[in-house]
Amino acid sequence: MSKKISSIFICLFLVFGNINIYAQTVPQTNLCKKKEVVIAFFNGIKNTPFEAAISRDELKKFYGETTPSGENISYELLYNETVSFYSDIMEVFEQRLIEQAKETREVYEERYEIFYYMLHNGSWYDILYNLDDAFKNMVNAFAKDVSARIDASLASLAHNSPTAVNYAEHKARIDNWIVEGKKLLFVAHSQGNLFANAAYDYTKSKIGEQAVKVVHVAPPTSSLRGVYILADKDIVINLLRGTPNYTDIIPGYFSRPAGKNNKKDFNGHGFVEIYINAKLDISSSVKTHIDNALSSIVATAGAQSGFFTVTLTWNGRGDVDLHIFEPNSTWVYYANKTGHSGYLDVDNTYADGPEHYYTSCDTNKLIEGIYAIKIANYSGADGRTATVQLASYDDGVLGTQTRVLGEATWENPAYHIFHVMVSSATGKYRAVLVQ
Repeated sequence: MSKKISSIFICLFLVFGNINIYAQTVPQTNLCKKKEVVIAFFNGIKNTPFEAAISRDELKKFYGETTPSGENISYELLYNETVSFYSDIMEVFEQRLIEQAKETREVYEERYEIFYYMLHNGSWYDILYNLDDAFKNMVNAFAKDVSARIDASLASLAHNSPTAVNYAEHKARIDNWIVEGKKLLFVAHSQGNLFANAAYDYTKSKIGEQAVKVVHVAPPTSSLRGVYILADKDIVINLLRGTPNYTDIIPGYFSRPAGKNNKKDFNGHGFVEIYINAKLDISSSVKTHIDNALSSIVATAGAQSGFFTVTLTWNGRGDVDLHIFEPNSTWVYYANKTGHSGYLDVDNTYADGPEHYYTSCDTNKLIEGIYAIKIANYSGADGRTATVQLASYDDGVLGTQTRVLGEATWENPAYHIFHVMVSSATGKYRAVLVQ
């Protein structure tokens, strides 16, 4: 979007948005219910964002919105991208290999050759290969197809890995939760467990293990950061090498009831169809592990959360500043931390961040219109990479952006990051990223 088009859009919104404020009364006064606990869901292989969001929502329906002690729970998705089935296979193998190298301190210089060896000589392959000739031929064809497709995509995957992008987005969101002192529970399914491991290690390095726990569901690795649940007939996981033993027995395919999505999973692997299917006993194991994890988490002191929040971090020493321009032209930054709508309640001046801004949940204070989010290298952060994440109370992460900083600009916010539109035009307050 060009600057000229963007300016026209913003002007039109301000004109018509302000007309709407007087034309329609929104009865809400407090837009946010305090939520002390975050359950973050890490999706498995071959999930689109929409499918992963459905799994998160089904987890929310399955477990509920309060802890056993009565604390309110917020559910969020920490998505890992699916480029294709084949690149996901590669990604799972790559993550497991990295974990193995860390644990044994071995170096794998020809890791893709190891993958091919596993593909053609692994224990799961031997099981399938010896069934009958027809199946043997099918498996051989599949193996060749996988190898050919992997060969064709290795270069692009290596230079444009979604894994690195996802890890960075996850860390930025975790930084915000840490700032706000949330209790954190990571619930991961399938490949998502590898991302959950990395997220747990990062969180633990920041605040220790008392405020974060993990519940692993169908983990494709024996390297775990918490308790796990694995069905005996989960074909996807149990035929892999280096995975933990199963914990629960589920009925055969023809005896299994469908999940909440009215689907049955032949592979015994589906998160909704198998693991949180209330008609199967294994779902009780999942719930018990979540109960136990939540009861053992200890909160840390934190900043405030709001209708929307902005969190800034950077990778090293220096003073990077967050600047917010509210719709009534109030400039919120280190020299003016209290605005009309929001507050800069965390200001870091020496290294890494965070800085944190939140808006009020009170509609008597929250101004509708466009908020501009900018940053400045006040001093000493030349060459640092700054990460800014915007999130709303209702929708979670709205956007994550990084900037490599040049020379110091002092109080001048030279780097524009986001425009955020707050509106009640639909009868409900929403924060929407417009640039």
